[in-house]
Amino acid sequence: MSINPLLERVRAKDPSRQGSLDEFERWVRNEGVRAGLMYLNSLVPHRFTVLYRLHQNTLYCTSAFDANQEISGVDLQEVPLADSYCQFVLRDGRYVTCDALHEPLLDGHKYQQLVRSYLGMPVLDKALGVYGTLCHFDFDTRPVDDSQTAFLRAAAERFTYLL
Repeated sequence: MSINPLLERVRAKDPSRQGSLDEFERWVRNEGVRAGLMYLNSLVPHRFTVLYRLHQNTLYCTSAFDANQEISGVDLQEVPLADSYCQFVLRDGRYVTCDALHEPLLDGHKYQQLVRSYLGMPVLDKALGVYGTLCHFDFDTRPVDDSQTAFLRAAAERFTYLL
């Protein structure tokens, strides 16, 4: 497998395309976590796809993909849980917003003006404890449909056995 065809998919972005969990898993196993994130990102309109690991109330970026290739995982390195949208993922089992500015839950949130759309799911470790979160997000509003939400949940569940 080569990353080049995957980058072409990301550039072509087709949020209506149905993903394959087996293909996702092949990318992770053969090319690494970042390739898996690139694959997931090719299926949604969001700019970023990130895997965060939770440790003592701080989320640490395990791997990240920016479709614009302007920000690396280092720029997303650590976020206090209380300042993140991931806190709602871990509290409620998922969190989705297409436009944070119209989300009462986020009123006054530190990143409400910056992170406008977000879709996140919890990731468990092999002992079925909390590992962290898998999320798509963007600085612009982005639609999210039920199939994208379901696929991200299934991918997050697969990460339990891939990490």
